Amino acid sequence: MRALLLLALLPLTACQDREARAEVTRLEARVTELEARVEALAAARAVPADAAATVQQAAATHCANDLSRTLELTRQERGGYPAESALAVPGSCQGFRVSWERLVTDAYAFQVRDEGGRVLASGAGE
Repeated sequence: MRALLLLALLPLTACQDREARAEVTRLEARVTELEARVEALAAARAVPADAAATVQQAAATHCANDLSRTLELTRQERGGYPAESALAVPGSCQGFRVSWERLVTDAYAFQVRDEGGRVLASGAGE
């Protein structure tokens, strides 16, 4: 009787073994695919090492562009660049220090600096 029971269970064990091997093969293929995707993402890494510095640099460039635009619009409307005391610095420059190299009626040059004094952007016009 015992032998008969073992013979009856043998096909079930073989079936389970085939299913397990198929599942292992499927999982190995999936792991290989995921490893390839991770490697591709790591190789195509477009995020700079120091994202905060990159964002600050972009914000300073935005400030410089806004300030240049403001100065040029004033020159077009009034025939010259404004004096520093009459100039309203754009809101995009908040958190930065604008240092003027030159600001006269027919020309300007400035630098946008961070709180530590490092130059992040600049602008000039005549």
